[in-house]
Amino acid sequence: MKRHVTRGLVALGLVTLAATVSAQTVPDTVEVRNRKDGTTKTYSGQLKAGPAGFQVFSGEKLEKATEAFAPDDILKVAIGDLPGVERNAFNAAKTKEDKKTAKDYAEATEGYKALIKPGLAERSKRHLEFRIASVKQKLADDLEGDAWAKAVDAAILNWKEFCDLYWAAPGWELWPATRAMTRLQIERRKYSDAASAWSKLKGAADLPPEAKLEAALQEIDGRIRGKEYAVAAGAAEDLMKTATGARKERLAIYHLTAKEGGSGKYQEGIDKIKAEMDKSKDPSVHATGFAMTGELYLAAGKPRDAMWAYLFVETVVNQDKEEVFKAVSRLTEIFETQMDEEQTKKYREKIKRSRGTL
Repeated sequence: MKRHVTRGLVALGLVTLAATVSAQTVPDTVEVRNRKDGTTKTYSGQLKAGPAGFQVFSGEKLEKATEAFAPDDILKVAIGDLPGVERNAFNAAKTKEDKKTAKDYAEATEGYKALIKPGLAERSKRHLEFRIASVKQKLADDLEGDAWAKAVDAAILNWKEFCDLYWAAPGWELWPATRAMTRLQIERRKYSDAASAWSKLKGAADLPPEAKLEAALQEIDGRIRGKEYAVAAGAAEDLMKTATGARKERLAIYHLTAKEGGSGKYQEGIDKIKAEMDKSKDPSVHATGFAMTGELYLAAGKPRDAMWAYLFVETVVNQDKEEVFKAVSRLTEIFETQMDEEQTKKYREKIKRSRGTL
């Protein structure tokens, strides 16, 4: 009888141990888009960012790596186990976050904060702070008017503190954090601030070259929108020496915009941009071209012409959701300036709907 009891206890212990091991080895689930054909693929493992790119690692010692993919091609990340973080408590906070009410957002924030304890692994602490900043941004997104502006400024500050803290030793979260922060800065029409954020990101340790180049392109875009033409022109000229393909074509358009915008030759710049666009069939080049003609039309005091350029980005060359968002933001600004209440209301609603896709 004693022997049977002992065996039962051992068996129970093994089951408990197996359950514990299983609970501690839940992998990240990462959905990635194939930019060429639009299909998606799901990977299981641990998502990491490094000089080789954004990759998912698997195997007992995380020795197996997927091919590298661009950070903007990551559509969704369901985070797995975090060292030192109780799984059920994390899931409870995430469930609250996903309910999308102010009350649940507040409870989710407190839940994530409670999991940050002294000595917690940096990867775990970074992700929990990423989640907290995300929740504060979502709370801001639900507001309107002056309350929205105040909450967005606070959310921008939260993201900046997060990015500053983890800039020297970044994880994969640094890219979406910068995307989120600059999206808010664009909504607040703080284009130079957004450009500075991208400028800092491109110098982050362990960021892959392709991501650094994309960050540099976003910086130039922000400099132009903020009318920092000389800085943008110099940066575009330098990058054109090594860039290839569609990115080089986009840089040529940025360089023309900055050069002619800085000299006040707006129409000449618009004509040159259109000529550059005619050389390319790439939709990203055309999206950049129409956006930049819109910027020059605005600088020239021709908001109606700018409106048509941005509408083309929104409705025709609209493959890049980030470019579409910037176009919709500019259109909202134009309609506000023209005191077109109907269109202003319509485009504010478009901004709200598009936030969830970024």
